[in-house]
Amino acid sequence: MQDEVVKLLEKSGSIFSDSHFVFTSGKHAPRYIDKMALFAHPIYASEMGKLFAEKCKELSIDVVVAPAMGGIILSQWTAYHLSQLKNKDILGIYTEKTPDSQQMFTRGYDKYVKGKNVLIVEDNVTTGGSVRKVVEAVKKAGGNVVKACSMTNINPNPKSITDEIIGASYSSLSELPVILYDASDCPMCKRNIPINTEHGHGKKYMEAKKNAK
Repeated sequence: MQDEVVKLLEKSGSIFSDSHFVFTSGKHAPRYIDKMALFAHPIYASEMGKLFAEKCKELSIDVVVAPAMGGIILSQWTAYHLSQLKNKDILGIYTEKTPDSQQMFTRGYDKYVKGKNVLIVEDNVTTGGSVRKVVEAVKKAGGNVVKACSMTNINPNPKSITDEIIGASYSSLSELPVILYDASDCPMCKRNIPINTEHGHGKKYMEAKKNAK
């Protein structure tokens, strides 16, 4: 599925290179995959959901869960295609971020996962921390996580993202390693290359840096 994922990302203009990006984790990198560019194209978003569904179709799944915001689209399309493949009604719901940066079910969605088999889908995995928070939210709500799957694994060492780190069985549709730097050791920062504030979390990073002065 590696080639199919890359083609969809390229078609939608989701891969950005040769700039200075900031990730959710706070890491810096010269390349960024902007899933929101993919989600702007329903046809491509649907195809990505279909790839998730094809990969996980042999599993017993009742509900697909993803973290808001972008993950909402992935959960919906994956649930849709799984419903078609398995000829059953599979739900697509999401968790939301709490004030302390954890994940939890709101809107009464916890009732949809209690006692159910859950597939967790995510866009890009860097460290695995975000997915783990969703896994914990599902378990807290009484759900059984049968699989956690990401669109891409962009960790510099993809094999380092293990089931133990995720807290559940994990795999990805593709591996697109990106060189990541701590802000304190970032060579782009040292060369005064401007932070990209259009894609990624550069804008928030710059605002936080400004407020810290």
